[in-house]
Amino acid sequence: MVIKERYFDHLYSGELLAVLEVSSTPACLLDVHHQTVTLNRTLSTELMISETKLHLSNWLSLFQIHDRGEIYRVIHQSSEWNETEIGVSIQIADQLKAFSCKMLHLSNGNIAVIFSPPTNKTNKSSQKSIQDPKRNPLPSCTVLNLTEAFTTQASSTRTSQVKDRLVQAADYFPYGLAMLNSNWEVIYANPKMEQMAGLKLSEYYRKKLWDLFSVNDYNSFFQHYLRAMETQEPVEFQGEACKTGIIMEVTAVPSEQGITIIAKDVSRYNLQLESMKKTEERFNLLSSNIKEACWICSPDLGELHYLSDAFTHIYGVDKHVIINDPPRLFNLIDEEYLDIVKEAGIIMTQKEHQVEYTITTPAGEKKWIRMRGFPAEDEGRKYVVGIDEEITQIKEMSLLEEKSRQLSIITQMAAGVAHEIKNPLTAIKGFLQIGAANPDLRDSYHDIILDEVNRIESIVQDFMMLSKPKSSVQLEYVNLEAIISYVSRLLDPDSSSKEVMIYHSCDSNLKGFYSEPKRLKQILINLVANAMESLGKDGEVQIETVVQDDELIISVIDNGHGLSEQELSKLGEPFYTTKEKGTGLGIMVTKKMIDDLDGQIRYQSSKGEGTCVTVRLPYKT
Repeated sequence: MVIKERYFDHLYSGELLAVLEVSSTPACLLDVHHQTVTLNRTLSTELMISETKLHLSNWLSLFQIHDRGEIYRVIHQSSEWNETEIGVSIQIADQLKAFSCKMLHLSNGNIAVIFSPPTNKTNKSSQKSIQDPKRNPLPSCTVLNLTEAFTTQASSTRTSQVKDRLVQAADYFPYGLAMLNSNWEVIYANPKMEQMAGLKLSEYYRKKLWDLFSVNDYNSFFQHYLRAMETQEPVEFQGEACKTGIIMEVTAVPSEQGITIIAKDVSRYNLQLESMKKTEERFNLLSSNIKEACWICSPDLGELHYLSDAFTHIYGVDKHVIINDPPRLFNLIDEEYLDIVKEAGIIMTQKEHQVEYTITTPAGEKKWIRMRGFPAEDEGRKYVVGIDEEITQIKEMSLLEEKSRQLSIITQMAAGVAHEIKNPLTAIKGFLQIGAANPDLRDSYHDIILDEVNRIESIVQDFMMLSKPKSSVQLEYVNLEAIISYVSRLLDPDSSSKEVMIYHSCDSNLKGFYSEPKRLKQILINLVANAMESLGKDGEVQIETVVQDDELIISVIDNGHGLSEQELSKLGEPFYTTKEKGTGLGIMVTKKMIDDLDGQIRYQSSKGEGTCVTVRLPYKT
């Protein structure tokens, strides 16, 4: 490393060695009067010598014989501040090594010798006049000169005003600011720099930098300052103030007159950055070890900011492929769900939403996916955040459970049907046997046998109705009030014999709508018939219809004996009934017909207070 002479012209001999030591430059100091040579640690290491102080004759013996005369001649030059550069060779171990040796005459008979790799300028002497160290080296127009001249009067009112404003601005500068002159003396530091360095102005003014800060503790600082001076280019680095523990981001700006140091306290920023890194590491650890694929995308769903590793396992495609080209994800989604997924994505930009769909991986594997997403905001920027979860096993288990439930119901219903049919068959068989033994009595049992056959037929029809899949619905334009009137007239004989009154009221907004009249009639007949069977004398059945939010609500209300909570919970189970001769299949048949019309049924009842059955159907006009 070549140290420009203008930066050490004003240094004392010992200080020069310290500066050269910081820059890792091999050097030594010759005391001509005392015939001694002091080596810095870098040169001792380079020459493989354990001693750092030698007699001049011993030092000269290190060089080749033909170099000693030239060195001796340069040593005895009488002119101060002369610089001479010569080429020399030194035997180090078993190797002869060449150096370019720069010799600079200092004051008091001292000579600084700086070693560096050989150059083509060797054996050529150069005479250089060094400026007087007592003279102020700063031009009168520089900021350094203004801050240096604390005790100097301004040459003009304008210069004084500029100086005062610059010093005031520097004092309130939010970053640390310090200035060194060419003698490495601190000539200014603002309060922020005092706070960061832990020093006061009276402690550092006009003191050299290494008198204030230990070279060992601040080695990296000195290295960067020297580099800035050597290259005459700004240097940026980070370092820690040992006294205060503050992490500083430093910019060293060199000039011919010295160096300006700007320092920013980044301790809190570094802590926050470290915390963010740890948080990111934890998040990556979490997202990398969960089965769900986490993702973050832009509000327009066109750019993916993050995609966890689980995505590759779920979709069978490298996540980086989708990050670079997000629309390629749609190629994996089965066509029947594609529009549903796109619509769900738009909803996720506004509120939390989820969607289930199937994909076909590049390997041809079918999978069920559940996507959940919601809008999020961070520092004013909007995102959509979500999780994709493979639910293939859940779907398969659900399907198995549904099949198992259906099988259980079929088994239970088959047993119930067999039981229900067995009773009338036993009666028919008995009466036929009696008729065969007594022909005269045969006609008297004819009606009983026919009733039992009808009962068997009814059970078989209901069972067949339940076992059929959902058949296509033939929608027609119907008048609900006309259908209710028809049901009332149909059940009028039974209601009259039981002294039951049937009332009905229709919403004034109710108009004709599209439904299937056959199923609608049968639903009303079943519900009203069940209500009538729960009534005693002076019983009433009320049929009410209301249109609300594109739904037709039909309520059948009775004032019968009602049902307990336990009875309500079992309602709809195969062959569960509260009637003496009921099978329980009627309620199941009614529910199936309502399901066929995309409707819902709900029961409300209390013991002794009657029952209300509510049917909700789509109201399509």
